[in-house]
Amino acid sequence: MDITFFSVHPNFSIQGKSYNEKELGIYATSLLLSEKSYLVHLGTFLLEWLAEGNEISVQTSGSTGTPKPLSFTKSAMQAHAQLTGQFFNLIPGHKILLCLPTQFIAGKMMVVRALSLGLDLWVSPPSNHPLDFFKTTFDFVAMVPSQLEASIPLLNCCRKVLIGGAPLIGSLKRKAVLAVQTEPTELFLSYGMTETLSHIAIAKLTLEDQVIFSLLPHIHIKENDRGCLSVIAPYISSDTIHTTDIVRILDASHFEWLGRLDFVINSGGVKIHPESLEKAHEKYFSFPFFYSGIPHDLLGEQLVIVVAQEYLKESQEILAKIQFGTKFYKPKGILTVAEFLYTHTFKLRRKDTLGLGYKVHDL
Repeated sequence: MDITFFSVHPNFSIQGKSYNEKELGIYATSLLLSEKSYLVHLGTFLLEWLAEGNEISVQTSGSTGTPKPLSFTKSAMQAHAQLTGQFFNLIPGHKILLCLPTQFIAGKMMVVRALSLGLDLWVSPPSNHPLDFFKTTFDFVAMVPSQLEASIPLLNCCRKVLIGGAPLIGSLKRKAVLAVQTEPTELFLSYGMTETLSHIAIAKLTLEDQVIFSLLPHIHIKENDRGCLSVIAPYISSDTIHTTDIVRILDASHFEWLGRLDFVINSGGVKIHPESLEKAHEKYFSFPFFYSGIPHDLLGEQLVIVVAQEYLKESQEILAKIQFGTKFYKPKGILTVAEFLYTHTFKLRRKDTLGLGYKVHDL
């Protein structure tokens, strides 16, 4: 793919004020003196982008283990920004909202899109209500699910909203889609990770239960030897990027996400995808829960449900009413924990949550 590299696009602006490379460097340096940490982080990243080196360091979210540092070339980040621009028809002058932390890849890439495509970047303080700070219309906004939920009354001021960073529960998806049915607002769900410079596939949200992801241009996928998704993105890496995500590949450009290999439960030879089971049952629960596996002498692992201690009795009552269809999908016990642990984007840290200790209650 042909990319014209702009350290700073001629049309780039921040809240309507244009900046060339020199002016942006002065502005970024001034942000380092701010008492607001989110502005210091933004200034730090802008200076890193403007520096002579060609690599940017990022850190993974830590949802499946200890966060680890990675590095990417600026040209790779800009190439990804160009593909996102093509997918969402972003053009110079379009107004976008940064409401994600720039310490992590999602926030960094919002800034890179503005710098590379000549967009007008608006910056929100850290908040679950980022749209409350402005009385304007945005062409493109990226949010995590908790921000989406709090922003539903104001979604009509956004043309395109991209949701990512954590799973989107069905009830919230339906509520958001219904809220914008008569508005010119489109909602999208992203699939991606730090290793792929944020999203490599997008799904437009509708009232349909099934969510089908469409690949960005120049992205290719295949199933690897472990049955997991592998991503071929030459602009990011000459090596194939291997994931632990289990998907159903529908054709060369579309797939359905099923769950993570890390969390698959093998119970008596039956492989259970807890995320798929959670999606099917979330309508019954008004509180957080997840499915997991614990050792079993005969089966290898047995399926259990994990809830906070305060919801034990309510969970027992709910599970007694659910029609599981097959005995393999019916949990054999309840694990209660003191609390659920999450990443900065509210992605559940399953292993760390169980690592705090739990009590087993038979069903």
